[in-house]
Amino acid sequence: MLMCCLVGSASAQQQIVFTPQWTAQAQFVGFYVAEAKGFYRDAGVNVRIQHPSPSNPCINQLKEGTSQLITLHLMTAMKTINEGTPIINVMQVLQNNSQMIVSHKPLKSIKDLKGKRVGCWKAGFVELPNIMNRHEHLNIEWVPFVSHVNLYISKAIDATTAQSYNEFFQLKMAGQRFQDSQLIYLKDIGYNIPEDGVYVTADYYKAHKTEVDKFVKASKQGWEWAAKHPQEALDIVMEACRKYGVNTNRIAQDWMLKQILELTKDKKTGKITFRLDPDALALANRLMLSNDYLHHAITYSQITEP
Repeated sequence: MLMCCLVGSASAQQQIVFTPQWTAQAQFVGFYVAEAKGFYRDAGVNVRIQHPSPSNPCINQLKEGTSQLITLHLMTAMKTINEGTPIINVMQVLQNNSQMIVSHKPLKSIKDLKGKRVGCWKAGFVELPNIMNRHEHLNIEWVPFVSHVNLYISKAIDATTAQSYNEFFQLKMAGQRFQDSQLIYLKDIGYNIPEDGVYVTADYYKAHKTEVDKFVKASKQGWEWAAKHPQEALDIVMEACRKYGVNTNRIAQDWMLKQILELTKDKKTGKITFRLDPDALALANRLMLSNDYLHHAITYSQITEP
């Protein structure tokens, strides 16, 4: 009996390290809520949230085994599988794409960007803008930036890519004013590729299915609670930012939280499903295959089942 109790206790305390793909912010609210409200503890899983660094991104930590679960954009996950690392989507958090084009001048359509100078992230988030550029035959001259909006504000570029929950807010806070005709959301013009999902290696999932399933169940509970209690969830986000040493403010995180919660909803039903949409995977396959980002299609069973 004593041996059984000890084994059970050790299993319950086995630690899962979870690494989001960026520093602490409202983008990951559901996970912070699950930790702060004790949902992970109640589910019998010991979770430690460990944020990445620029020199050691979350995908590296997953491959090294220093993290067991991470978040990735769908396209990044598909490229990882294509390159020979089997990973499994166990929870799709964001159902929609947040990327947008912000222009100095009004745009009748995406074609008005043909031959223009457009800011784009130096690393990360670049696949979809590149695919759009090729697919629409725009011949855009991409001007790389790291994380700031100075290129746009100084008018060194004609337009910039932005995420609706991040750079777009930075532009607004810098005093920029926009008409709807200056904004194009990629999700509205045929490029609605889902972003954040939770991924685990196929080998780890096979060996620790029970623990992973508990993590997913408690995480879903955290996201659902955040959607029902946004102001209390914002308090938890601000505490997480302080805990992990991120300098931010409540106004910025409030904007991000509202945008992120909208992105969790299925575009057709308005509901939070936490499930990867097969149609979204099919669209990603078509776009990535036609632009040489994949050698072969990633099947739904390949990315969702061990």
